[in-house]
Amino acid sequence: MKCKVILLLTLFLSACTSPKLALDTEKVSFNELLDYIQTEENRLKTLKASCRISVDSEEFSGNFFANIYYIKEDSLLLSVSGPFGIQAGSLFIGKERFIFYNQMTNKFYNGSVKDFENKNLFQFPLKMRELINIFAAKENLPSMKIEDYKIDDGLFFIKAKNSNDDYKIWIDNSTGRIVKLILNRDDQTMFTREYGDFMTAGKSYFPRKIRMVRPVEKQAVSVYFTHLSINEEIDRDNFIINIADHAEQMFFPR
Repeated sequence: MKCKVILLLTLFLSACTSPKLALDTEKVSFNELLDYIQTEENRLKTLKASCRISVDSEEFSGNFFANIYYIKEDSLLLSVSGPFGIQAGSLFIGKERFIFYNQMTNKFYNGSVKDFENKNLFQFPLKMRELINIFAAKENLPSMKIEDYKIDDGLFFIKAKNSNDDYKIWIDNSTGRIVKLILNRDDQTMFTREYGDFMTAGKSYFPRKIRMVRPVEKQAVSVYFTHLSINEEIDRDNFIINIADHAEQMFFPR
């Protein structure tokens, strides 16, 4: 009886830790792998998190702490504080509208996401739309023409092209997630993104560590999630930003 219990436990643990994909380019085609990556990214419906954000650029270097609420294809709320818990500001991005409240200056901006999606907010070297993808660990890969597909140092490796963009992508077969992506354009590295320290989230995995580097601009952003709650219901009241009555409304120059 004891042997049966040990055998069942061994089989159970083996099933729990078995890789998502066979590390074999003959068994897993290039298109199947890309479809799987998309499926894994699409599993994220909601996110509640606390994180540490490190920014390094020529204009600013420092650390922030943030609370994040995210509902897929609907809303993102980012509430940021600096050293000693001092509130720096809050950003809400909805389907069409956004609100950015700078609590340090007591000024706020609001408007259409479409009109201001290429603006940088806080001290982050990230555009408004990039913020969503970074915190959701989402790549939104385009259609690509394969140039190379192989196993590289225990990872799937894809080299592919889309117009003038050259992609190099490494995928971990145990999680089915991208761990590194490099985008080159006209022989220049536009950015490198890396994902690591994956946690289980239901049937999928989500990275606790995310890092993006832009070598040309000498910019880097790192996100480390200290608390994560995935695909749980989020109260809509969490997306409300309370703006002081005497706050000044500001307008981005066009």
